[in-house]
Parts: sequence; C-alpha cells; structure tokens
Amino acid sequence: MKQKLMLFIALLLPCFLFAQQIQTSIKGRVIGSVSKEPVAGVIVELNGENKQTRTDSKGFFNFENVSQGKDVLMFNSVNITPQRILIEIEKGVINDVGNIEVIELQTNEDLSLVGVIDEVMVDDDVDNSSQDVSSTVILSNDVYLNRAAYQLSPVRFRVRGYDSYYQQKYINGVSFNDQLRGVFNYASIGALNDMTRNGDVVNYNRPSTFTYGSIGGAENINMRAGSYAPGTKATLTYTNRIYYLRGMVTYATGLRPDGWAFTASLGGRYSHEGNVDGTFYRNFSYALSAEKQWKGGKHSLSLVTFGSPVARGQQSASYKEVYELTGNYLYNPNWGYQNGKKRNAKVVKAFDPTVIASHIWNISDDVTLTTGLGFHYGRYGNTALNWYNGGDPRPDYYRQLPSFTEQIKTELLWRRNDTSYTQINWDELYRQNYGKDNANYMVEERRSDLYETTLNSTLNARLSSRMNLIAGIGLRSTTSSQFKTVDDLLGSKYIEDIDKYALKGESVGSFEEKQSDLNRPGRKVYEGGVFGYNFNLNIYSANAWLLNQYRSHKFDFYYGFKLTYTDFQRDGKMRNGHYPTNSYGKGASHTFTDMALKGGLTYKINGRHFITANVSYGTEAPLPNDAYISPRVSDRTIDGLESGRVLSVDVNYIFSMPSLTGRIGLYQTNFYDQMERYSYYYDGNEANTTSMHTFVNHVLKGVNRVHRGIEMGATYKLDNHWSFDLAGTVSQSYYNNNPMGLISPENGMFSDVEEKVYMKNVYVGGTPQVAGTFGVRYFINYWFLGANINGFGRSYIEAAPMRRMASNYATIDPTDPKQLYAYETLTTQERLAANYTVDLSVGKIYYLRNRNSINFNLAVYNVFNKKHIATGGYEQGRTDISYPDRYTSKYYYMQGINCFLNVSYRF
Repeated sequence: MKQKLMLFIALLLPCFLFAQQIQTSIKGRVIGSVSKEPVAGVIVELNGENKQTRTDSKGFFNFENVSQGKDVLMFNSVNITPQRILIEIEKGVINDVGNIEVIELQTNEDLSLVGVIDEVMVDDDVDNSSQDVSSTVILSNDVYLNRAAYQLSPVRFRVRGYDSYYQQKYINGVSFNDQLRGVFNYASIGALNDMTRNGDVVNYNRPSTFTYGSIGGAENINMRAGSYAPGTKATLTYTNRIYYLRGMVTYATGLRPDGWAFTASLGGRYSHEGNVDGTFYRNFSYALSAEKQWKGGKHSLSLVTFGSPVARGQQSASYKEVYELTGNYLYNPNWGYQNGKKRNAKVVKAFDPTVIASHIWNISDDVTLTTGLGFHYGRYGNTALNWYNGGDPRPDYYRQLPSFTEQIKTELLWRRNDTSYTQINWDELYRQNYGKDNANYMVEERRSDLYETTLNSTLNARLSSRMNLIAGIGLRSTTSSQFKTVDDLLGSKYIEDIDKYALKGESVGSFEEKQSDLNRPGRKVYEGGVFGYNFNLNIYSANAWLLNQYRSHKFDFYYGFKLTYTDFQRDGKMRNGHYPTNSYGKGASHTFTDMALKGGLTYKINGRHFITANVSYGTEAPLPNDAYISPRVSDRTIDGLESGRVLSVDVNYIFSMPSLTGRIGLYQTNFYDQMERYSYYYDGNEANTTSMHTFVNHVLKGVNRVHRGIEMGATYKLDNHWSFDLAGTVSQSYYNNNPMGLISPENGMFSDVEEKVYMKNVYVGGTPQVAGTFGVRYFINYWFLGANINGFGRSYIEAAPMRRMASNYATIDPTDPKQLYAYETLTTQERLAANYTVDLSVGKIYYLRNRNSINFNLAVYNVFNKKHIATGGYEQGRTDISYPDRYTSKYYYMQGINCFLNVSYRF
C-alpha cells in the first residue's frame, strides 16, 4: 500500500509542479489593420501594473507575473495611431489577447526613437563656445516629451533646461555618452534612421532595465538584427535645410528558423550648398548587424558595426548690425570666394566607426543577464582661419563694421553686399602670403579624437510576483587626443610654431617663452604637421548600481543607488614655453568616488489615474573637458577640484482615459558646486592700466543653479478621425549664487586673477523657459493631415561671466548718466522677443499587392516665413565702458519657411 501511494505521488508531482509554475501572464501580437503584417517596436504598456515592453520583430509582446482583474493595454509608437483596449485578466493562466490591429501611420522620417538629430557640436573655439546641442526627443507615452521637444527643437528648446550630457544614450546596452564632454554624438548614427527606431526608454530619472538612469532620461537603442521586421525599405528625402537630399536602404531577414538574423543599412545626405550660404553637406553611412539566437531561448549573441563619415560647412553667429545691413538673418561670416568658387573656412570632418558585441543570457524564466562590449573611435576635426602678421580676416570683425568705422563707404559696402568686403577674401589672403615662406594667414584643423572601450553588464531578476531587482556594472577606458594640424598654408611653405599673441612685443617674454614646444624650439611646421598644442586626456571609470522595484495593488515604489569611480590625467606631448614645468608629460591624476541615491512612489487612484513622485540625489565628478584651467598648454586645475552635487524632485498626475490621456508635473532640480569654463579674447579693464590683449580662460567654481517649473502634455481623441495635442511648460532656470572665478591667460601675459562673479539671478541662456505647442491631427483612409502652432518666450542669451565682475566698473560714477548707462548695458542680460510659428503636414500610405506599401509625407515648417526670430545668442567677454555698445552680443536666427518631403517604399 505504501509503495502504491509513493507511486501515485510520483506520478502527480510533475503535474503539481507544472501547475505551480503556471503564472498569470498576458501575450498578444500587434499587426497592421490593412497590411496584416506584424508591427515591430510598438510600446505596449499595462496601465494598472505600470509595466512596459515592446513588440518584437514578429509583432509579439508578453507580460509576466501580472495581477488578475480589469486593466488597460496601451499601444503607442511613431508608426501607429495610439490605441487602448480593456482586458480581463484571469489568475493562473496565460491570457492571450490575440491579434491587436492598429492603424499604421505615415510619419515624418526625421522623427525616430533617438529624436531630432542636431549635429551642431560644441566647437572648441571662441566664436562657437556658447553653442549647444538641441534637446532630443524621447518617444514614449509621455505626450509632453513626445510633442514639445520635437515641435520646439528649432528654437533650441531643452527639456527642463538641462544640458545635453544629462540625456544618456545606450546602444545594445552599451553606454555611448563620451567621457570627455559627457555628450552623445548624433553624427555617428546620421542617415541610419531605420536602424535606430527600436529600443527602450526611461523618462527623466525613473528606473529602467538597462541603466541606473539620469535626470534627463535615458534611451537604449536596440540594433540587434533579430528586432527588425523582415523586408526591405528604400527612402528618398528632399529638404531645404543644411542638406537637401537624403537616401536610405535597409534590408532585414528577420529571425530565421535557424536562429540567425541579419540586417544591413546604407544611407547618405548631400548638399552642394545648404539653405545657409557657404554651407554644404557630404555624408555616407553604413550599418551591419548579425544575431544568433540558440534554441531554447537561453542565449543570444549579437554583433553590430556602423559608421557615418561626414564633412559639412558650418555657420557661425554674428552681430545684429550685420544681419540688418545685409538683410539676411542667416548671414554666414565663414565663407568667401576663392577663384570664383565659394569656400568655407569652418569645415567639420567627423567619423565614428563603432563595433558592439552583445550577449543575452536567459539564466532562467526569472533571471536575465545582458552584457555588451563596445569599441569606438571618434575622429573630429574643425577647421578655422589663423593669422600671425596680419589683420583679422573675419568679415564681421567689429573694426570693419560701420558702427566702429563711422564711414559711409563702409556702410555702403555692407548694404551692397560686396562679397570682397562682407565675406572672407580668400584671394587677398593668398596675396598677403605671396612670396613669403612663413605664412601670415593659414587654415588650421583643431582635432578632438576619442578612443573608447566600454563594458556594461546588467542583471534583471524577478524575485517574486511583486518584486524586481536590477543591478549593473560599467567599465570604461577613454583616450582623448587634442591637437592642431596645419590644414592649408594658402600658398606659403610653413609656419613657425610659436605663440602668435607673444608677438605683441619683446616685453612679453624671451625666445623660449614664445615656443609652443621647448623640446623642439624654432620648429617649422608644414601642411599636415602638428603645432600649437598636443595632449591626451586619459579617462577611466567604473560604476556599480542596483535598483529594487516593488508593486502592490495600490502602491508601487522603487529605490536604488549607484557608486562611481572616476580617474583622469593629462598627458602633454609639448613643453609649452609659458608653462615649461607643467605642460609636458603625465600630470597629476585626479580621482573621484561618487555616490547617487534615488527613489520613487506611485499611487494608483484607479486604473486610469496615478500620482507619482520621484527624488534623486548624487554627486558627480567634473567633466575632464571642464576640469583644467588651460588644458591646451598646462596641467593646472583650480584649487579644491571636487565633485558637484545634484538634487532633483518631481511630482506628477498621470491620467489615461478612453478619449483623454496625459500628464501634469511639477519639478525642481538644484545643482551645487558645479564648474564652468569660458574662453574669451580679453582686453582687460579700466581699473588695470596694463594692456592685456590676449586669449584667456575663465573658470567658475562652486556654481549653483536652480531649474524648476510645471510641464503638461495631453492628447484628446475626439473620434477615429480627429485628435488634439497640447504640450507646454512654464519654467525658471537661473544661477543661484555668486561663484568665484579664475581668469588665466594662455600665454602667461599676466598672473591669474581670482574674483567673485555676480551671477546670482542670471538666467540660464539658450532655451525658452515658457514654451508650448497645440496640434490638430486628422486621419481618414490613410490620409494624414496635421497642423501645429508653437509658442515660446522668456529666452535669454547666454551671459558672459567676465561682464559681471565688480573690478570692471570700479571707476563708474553712478551719478553720471552716461557711465550708468554703460554699466546697465554691460550687465543686463538680454531677453529675446517671444514669438510663434505654424507647421503643417500631409501624408498618405498606399498599400500595394503582396502587402507592399508606399509612404509619403510632406511637412512644412514656419509656414509664415518668419526670418527674424532669434533662437539664441551669447554675450562677448570684452567690455569697454567708454563705448558700451562696441562689443555687442552675437545671435542665431531661425530659418524661414522650410520643408521636408519624404517617400519610402516597403517590400
């Protein structure tokens, strides 16, 4: 009897164990309502559980360990009309919702998961030191992030006013924000839109499955071959922007029965001359991805390589006087005629070949380990004019403007647009060099190359039906090579490698002090040779982080922490004559250990209304690019170099009803003990009688800023045809203290000057602080029509700290109206005029035989052709109390009416 009982138990045990293993889950598939083809990359969210996933290359999605009862599945993507369905979840079974049919949209092909690609990088020179990279779009269910950031990108809108390095970018789980400036280089994936549409998104500092996160949000671009739907897509685009023609072809096999998947993409962008005079664009891009998934789903190995070499002519900011004289708000001072052909002095040449190996190990149904190893080389060069024994060749140099010369002839030359005067006169520069072995004028290329190796590994573990644990590590090694080369000697044979500012007079210093490299004094440099400065920054970092998430019926919460180790060191390749003891060889090693904490709570009022709160606090090492006083010529840093601190809090009300969805949020972020470095040509001040005409770096330490505001985004769906979007923010981003500043000349002309800078209540410049957009969408029979009105205001030009030192105004007599005017002119931050634009779009999808399709879209931006809208600018560091209007600010203006016409064919 006992043996029979044991046999009976043994027979029942597998069934019992199997029953215990069955968990409550949801699965389904998303397909096009007309094409009946799977739709990959759709964001699927289980509203009540606050869970999110994406459909795979075959359109399937799955949620594990969900609660029983009624809930809402939400489907969203740039490629479909958002959709919601109510479901009833049964406990202990796999709830199969079957095929979910969605309306596939025609979309603007510029809008992809990685956002609006703006390749205007921060150039390492005086004119462009204040340029910023536009904020990117994070495509998710958040209407505010989706609509406001994209529609307002032409006015340089930055979400919450954050700098771009607070937006983290990963590719296949590997971090790709560089360690020098902390930013992601969008040029590296230019014209690879089809390859960058899939991925995971985390808004702001919320928890994610691939990173600890950042206050600006994070994206993980999924370029694994198995994530792309099978087929071929060819795209042709016309636009009248910096480039006017773009082509892309992408082919994907999908996941084959043998477990292999392959995807390849080729693209390019071109313009002989863009919408701005003197600019051009030449770009070719490629991407190859292969993936092997083994049977049983335990392992997946992916290898992807991509690159996007580009050469482009740049535009620079200029004075309002110049724009008005020429009648052209897109005036570009960087070009001129050479032998009858336009030539741009500022040309960027960049290439970022990248290889990523990624492995996914599904250790069990509850535990997944994802590991990625990335190798990245970044070649970035930016050319510029340089001159020695000659006048400033820039056409908009202030001494050549009518306001300075006060000559009618000068004004006539500008108003007639005499290009021999209003643009760079290349023929004259060649004439000045004629017969001279040592060049008076030349073109240099400023190089900033990167060699990076990155390892990231992330563990996702489901500890119970209500608790998840995510942990990760990251290791990075970076070498940043900074140097200058001779690009073009303009007819001469060589240049002498000496400091041109040291040529002002023999009193400046001896022969040795003028040398760029005392190890090779008196050196002659020929085309292609390195001169001026040459150094490496070696940067190493390691981090470990952990996040714990807990879900219940009414409350969800999470908490996490991160530990980061950073070490960087300058390695000089030249012994500068002004700084002979601290410019050559390896300098001091700067080491930082930083910690970050964060947590959040979600209260579920019901399945359609939520309240969330998030808080984070952490320290962060200074960026190596900002840590050194004059990195080109010395190893010196400010005394007491330390980590900055960031405290961020936000509270949100999220609603999701059948016709109305959106979010209203309040936030405040405090930055403490930050560093900022500015570069100027310095004239000194009236309190100092010594002539100080030289190039200086101005380093601010202990900078505090406050970013706070309210943001709102909502979508109202009237019926199956009409929908309305509203998104906007009212914010304040400003400096909250008066930090100390250190002025240091690169040529050692005078001793460093340390002085308080009165920055308190100065606004953070370069982005509107009040902005919004209202959109109307109409859909019928796969015709798509849209219109947006975009408003923006309270945008300030970027303030120059040099103008906010008391010593500049020591001689001011406050009872003298002229002197008081000078003081107010030089210290008052300019607020740009508020304005609005209107955008229109129309599109259509044609479905052909064999489920092929043709997709076209025409979008017209700034339809009222407003050309006078200033989108940003910056104050000059120079001051002159006697002539306060002499060194006016420089501005950027929005392009007038512009279009984007896109046609794609899927087969």
